Amino acid sequence: MKRFLMLAVLLATAAQAATGIMTSNVNLRRTASATGAVLTVIPQGTSLTVVCTGSWCRTTYKGQSGYIARSLVRLQTSTTSLSTPAQPAQRADVFYANCTAARAAGAAPIMRGEPGSRSKLDRDNDGVACE
Repeated sequence: MKRFLMLAVLLATAAQAATGIMTSNVNLRRTASATGAVLTVIPQGTSLTVVCTGSWCRTTYKGQSGYIARSLVRLQTSTTSLSTPAQPAQRADVFYANCTAARAAGAAPIMRGEPGSRSKLDRDNDGVACE
């Protein structure tokens, strides 16, 4: 029953997505924080799909997902509703013994509510495990 409820929550969530242009070279960070580890630098003028909340936007660049400062993105399209895609049933059974295992599987960082997320892996309780 717990797995069914978790899947229902995942299906019901929605985010606002838009196309954005980087106004300068932008650090793609592991967490939504100015002190978050820098994964890579996105060149000025790059166009990406972004999902923004507050002063941070989540995006993916060259296969790496992370966060960029909203102030460095010029939105080109108005936001539209983007429903979270349904996860296959087996994804709800994902378990990582520790963050080393999650990183080896290419799953880190894991956002709260994503398959494999659990409080033991989120030491600072910020909603991002294995950061």
